[in-house]
Amino acid sequence: MVSKKGSSNYLVKVNGQRYETSSIRRFYNHIRTIKWGSGTLAYLRVSYGKDKDIHGKIINFYNDGEYTNKKEFGDALNAFLET
Repeated sequence: MVSKKGSSNYLVKVNGQRYETSSIRRFYNHIRTIKWGSGTLAYLRVSYGKDKDIHGKIINFYNDGEYTNKKEFGDALNAFLET
């Protein structure tokens, strides 16, 4: 498969401010501080590492998306972190 356990990279951008870490504990602590309200736009990206695709090219595998409320953000994060 693509990555080994614990080798993911987590990125969140909220209203222009960026936070990136490879520690899931630090990431959870940071996203708890997001103040969700009208006008909040959060970009989430979970990178899994580099590996060969079906064509033999080395590419970076990741999931990402933009979210405007806490429930959608949480649902996406849970989906991205499923093992």
